[in-house]
Amino acid sequence: MNNRRNNKTRNTLIITLIILMVLSVFSQAENSLISSGLNFISRGLFQLSAAATSSMDSATNEELKKEVESLKKENADLRAKLADYIDTKAENEKLWKYYELKKQNPSYKIAPANIIRRDVNDDFYSFTLDVGTSVGVSVNAPVITDNGLVGWVCQADAGSCKVQTILSPDTKAGVTDKLSGDSGILSGSVSLCDKNLTGMTKLAEDHKLKVGDMVVTSGTGGVYPAGLLVGEVQSIEFNKYDASRYAVIKPYEDVRSITAAAVITDFDAKGKVVKSDEK
Repeated sequence: MNNRRNNKTRNTLIITLIILMVLSVFSQAENSLISSGLNFISRGLFQLSAAATSSMDSATNEELKKEVESLKKENADLRAKLADYIDTKAENEKLWKYYELKKQNPSYKIAPANIIRRDVNDDFYSFTLDVGTSVGVSVNAPVITDNGLVGWVCQADAGSCKVQTILSPDTKAGVTDKLSGDSGILSGSVSLCDKNLTGMTKLAEDHKLKVGDMVVTSGTGGVYPAGLLVGEVQSIEFNKYDASRYAVIKPYEDVRSITAAAVITDFDAKGKVVKSDEK
């Protein structure tokens, strides 16, 4: 019904425009009487045209409202899809950071995360991640960035976990010098943490560590997978309290300022204690 009315209105407009065009030609005539009559008719036709246009606008008003509502819904759907795309893109970017690590270690299960809170009362820069047991995170699980090991999970609930960093004395991770093969225990200290440094203790008397050597996890305790990057040897020191040697390690990552990390929730040798001569 509306379509029929609209068609009729359009036809009226077309006829009106044609008549106006014809009248505009005759209006050029010098006869003032004819010109005045044409002007009178023109005014009437213009009024008729305006009335017809108003009628058509009224007839299509409901259709326009429906179209506007449809466009609003379509825009809302597009915004929702865009939000999903942004979330997916961000997640993929997080995973891409660990692509090479996954490629070299297919058994690794990795849960990327953001740091949502830092413990301002902790001298060793502990932090909380936005992943938890619901995605396989468990206590003692190693925490990494794309530059290497940064800590381990000390507490976990369904949606979050607290991470103790490698700058803390509570950290006890088996590590090895990639070049010399010397092994030791990674553990932080109060004197080193504020400089983003940690220590490699329990060095053998005849160790061959050198400044600049690369230190990685040994995997001997079954808590950390073997081969995770840790840092480089900055210096070799003597502990006057127990007459032992230790190495000062500069982590490849600045643990104090990171905003994101990932938890290795599973790997092949998890929980398996390996002796150094079995590696």
